[in-house]
Amino acid sequence: MQQTPSGVASTPVPPAGVEKVAERLVEMRSVAERRGHSMDKRDRDDVGRATRKAGEFREYAASHRRQAADARTEKTLRATIAAKFPELYDREATARRAHQQAQQAKQAAQHQSATAVHPQPDQSTLPLHGVRPTR
Repeated sequence: MQQTPSGVASTPVPPAGVEKVAERLVEMRSVAERRGHSMDKRDRDDVGRATRKAGEFREYAASHRRQAADARTEKTLRATIAAKFPELYDREATARRAHQQAQQAKQAAQHQSATAVHPQPDQSTLPLHGVRPTR
């Protein structure tokens, strides 16, 4: 406490701007709370998204493991058939190869007809931006 010249104690006067500092501190606490909450929410969303993706990838992995097991089983069965019935195996393998070649030829023909109907522009036929074509 400060003494006045008359010797009476007076209440200390706070320095100028203390109220502004207190208001600013309250405002900063509020902003920090909101920012912290939004960071927590964003983190929860990120964890949820990552968890869902991990579940999808586990399903894909299980599916691929099943496909690999099916392929191994088929390979074993084909080897058994080839050993027990070589003529039947040769006919089946020849027919399978012919079928695959026919499918590939069909896909190639479809692709060719699609590009003939909808030709893809190449760089030489594209008009220049802002340049009028000459006639």
